[in-house]
Amino acid sequence: MRLKYSLSWFILFAIIIFARDINYAQKPPGGYRPEEIICKMEPSYSVEIINNAYGTVIKSHQLQTDCYLLATPAGQNADSLAEIIDARPDVAYCRANYYLTAPEPFQRTQPFLDVSCIGDINLQTAATQLQLDESHLISEGEGVRIAIIDGGVNLTHPYFAASPENLVSRWDYIDNDSIANDEPGGSGSGHGTSVAGIAKLVAPAAQLYIYRVLDTSGLGDGYNIASAVLMAVEDSCRVINLSLGMVGIHDALDDALKYAKTRDIMIVASAGNDSTDNNLIFPFPAERMYCLAVAAIDSLNRKAIFSNYGVKVDICAAGTAIYAPYLDTLYAWWDGTSFSAPFVSGLAALLFSQDSMLTLDEADSAILKSGTNIDSINPGYEGMLGYGALNILASLESMIPIAAGDLNGDKTVNVIDVTYLINFLYKHGPVPLPNEGGDLNGDLHVNALDVTYLINFLYKNGPPPLDH
Repeated sequence: MRLKYSLSWFILFAIIIFARDINYAQKPPGGYRPEEIICKMEPSYSVEIINNAYGTVIKSHQLQTDCYLLATPAGQNADSLAEIIDARPDVAYCRANYYLTAPEPFQRTQPFLDVSCIGDINLQTAATQLQLDESHLISEGEGVRIAIIDGGVNLTHPYFAASPENLVSRWDYIDNDSIANDEPGGSGSGHGTSVAGIAKLVAPAAQLYIYRVLDTSGLGDGYNIASAVLMAVEDSCRVINLSLGMVGIHDALDDALKYAKTRDIMIVASAGNDSTDNNLIFPFPAERMYCLAVAAIDSLNRKAIFSNYGVKVDICAAGTAIYAPYLDTLYAWWDGTSFSAPFVSGLAALLFSQDSMLTLDEADSAILKSGTNIDSINPGYEGMLGYGALNILASLESMIPIAAGDLNGDKTVNVIDVTYLINFLYKHGPVPLPNEGGDLNGDLHVNALDVTYLINFLYKNGPPPLDH
């Protein structure tokens, strides 16, 4: 009897906690825009039903996802009204228009200005460790558009002036004009410029499409961010960088990102700077399955002290002392997962440029499976840093087809491949790649004749190995 009574209380306690978690997820703690709600109706129902019943007025409509931004009556609490409307069976969802933030200004991390001009963006540790010079021999991102959805960009910064055609100001959702400039004067100022600078560092020939959705404090509402995502889709961006987040879910943005994924667009999001693996506060949108969640590591490939971690992390990239363009003509060092994300966005652009027919899944696989396992140098975080450290060169090389005769997969056909085949045939060596186990002459057998065939090709102008 006592066991049954205890079990009942345990179940009740679990239900209470579960209900609190749902409520917490639905009502983010970061606040919302006053006198606005977002609303999506169930199929075949009109939003005018809501307007007539509650006195709301349409401010905007996102056609791709059928989400409405509604103005609430003066003095009406938006969160309370949204909760009432959301309970209706003819409504798919209704929420207050919650804010998202760039994590660094929100948490008051400070960039360190390079007032003495001693830094070098191309020679910083992150750039050299990622072998960007070698990677750019394979791809520079030409022909690919990256959407930088952030706090705008310092459009006149000298770093971008060398290739002005690769910086495209699309829309400023804060000032409602086409000049998406990174404005000075707040804790979030310079954030978007630094993010864009890192993306350009990795993919110098890619076009950066700029959408300003965060104000100078680093704050922006989810409906505007969703609008920027949808505009980026229409602008044919292949990559979307979101160095921002919130606790909970913003349904309008969630719908927009799902829509982007159906268009084969790579979405990269920062994992957040709370140094936690608590899934209840892991930031949206990074926690969604259709985003690549990027955590931060330092120059020794150790988890950055501030970075989130856990099962929702996909990949890690440099995020400490990242040197990038800032306001005016300055550069600055800044820490944060916001600056890790564009390293991954830049790589995605390199991959899509390397192969214009590459699918989202193929690009995703090339990024993740080429990651360097860093569990051994991160005790206590094993299995919680995704696929490990970003490896740009390995990702690009993984997409280069292995030529017929390149039996060891080193991208070169030479005497080493002869040795490789001999070891396979006579010394139990590894299986040759990629030609059906080393059948180079097409006789459906792997034997000494294939060794002779490869030697004749290499040294006697014989016929090339056959690619099956």
